Amino acid sequence: MGLIERLHGSPALQEPIDILLADIAIRVQLTATDYGKAVSRYETINEWLEREDSPLRGRVRLLYAQGSMAIGATIASKLRTDEFDIDIIVELDLPSRLDAETILNLLFAAIRSKPGSRYYGMTTRRNRCVTVSYADGMHLDLTPAVLVPELEPKTSWIFHHKPETRHEPGYQLLANPHGFSEWFKAMTPLDHVFAEAFAKRAFDAERIRLIEKAEAVSVPPREGADRKSKAVITLQLLKRARNVRYDNRRNHRRPPSVMMAKLIADGANGTISLSEEVLHQARHLHGVIEAAHRQGQLLSVVNPRCDRDCFTDRWPGSLAEQKLFLDDLADFMRKMAYLRGGECDLDEIQAILTDLFGENPTGAVFKSFNEELGQHIRAGRSVYRPGSSNLDLAKTGLVLPAAGPAVTCTPTTPKHTFYGRPRG
Repeated sequence: MGLIERLHGSPALQEPIDILLADIAIRVQLTATDYGKAVSRYETINEWLEREDSPLRGRVRLLYAQGSMAIGATIASKLRTDEFDIDIIVELDLPSRLDAETILNLLFAAIRSKPGSRYYGMTTRRNRCVTVSYADGMHLDLTPAVLVPELEPKTSWIFHHKPETRHEPGYQLLANPHGFSEWFKAMTPLDHVFAEAFAKRAFDAERIRLIEKAEAVSVPPREGADRKSKAVITLQLLKRARNVRYDNRRNHRRPPSVMMAKLIADGANGTISLSEEVLHQARHLHGVIEAAHRQGQLLSVVNPRCDRDCFTDRWPGSLAEQKLFLDDLADFMRKMAYLRGGECDLDEIQAILTDLFGENPTGAVFKSFNEELGQHIRAGRSVYRPGSSNLDLAKTGLVLPAAGPAVTCTPTTPKHTFYGRPRG
């Protein structure tokens, strides 16, 4: 199925830049196959924790997704490989007075078990979670939590202790990741026409990838998990851009995804197109952080469902760290505004998107996009306006005609590229 059918009726995907941004988001997110695999894996761990010789037998209330997995915003954690970190809460029936080290070690021992067992060589104890690493690059980060019954539902103690410093005490933190995910979803409701168009593109993209791998082409359903709001897709794209910038910054902690999610939810529901939302949210993030920075303060963002759950407790650690991310956002805003201005051809769009989102997803998206354009050219349907380098997608049928001027990629007489070079 081509772009005509996939984009039918979606005003948020009228411009070339909107199509390309949507496809990059699809390339870096969990596929339906991997989503199903993640769910199956944490259900299997739930059963494993209840085995007869488990130190937590009878103590596991339930496992549930938190963070990006819970709101549909999971993206690949690495730039060049499809590795995904899946965040899971393990709600335990244990006394909250137990120290952090004991609780984290209990979960680690229950999952890892004895030599030769299912997870023995796959399990790592972290500061706040236990990680199970799979051969295909997926990681399940399982965070133990103990409910605080007198507070809002799902408010829990989570635990922090560095495994390499046994002599140092750990500590407890109040958190309500479930409450936050429900708040976020309420703040970022679906535009159903856009959500259906995006879900269709994601479905078709996965089907094509499975065909290319010579695998079975049935794509498992995931109960509408690809039906996303523009805000969620924007969050995925901004997280990806952050990851690109921090890939080689070994001594810098990345700005937390949950902080970005909170601020993006605050700024949602004010735009029409995907690229407009991306630029709007980058400006919103920058504005909130800059306001704190101008006062000489570090940003503080808390969970709206638990005011003692601070999303910025470990970042930023200094004004210099804060300024580094502000500069990244300013650069992102300039480039996105330029792309939305229409003064660029496809080669320059690709160069800028590669700089923002990385070579792997951008290259794959442009390969597919150019193949579809080539099909229209070979069929005798011109994709350029006479006397210019304008790419007229409405004319070709790659998108529906919008009310107003024709949809184009470049103006007729652009003089320079974003990087200052004169056009040939």
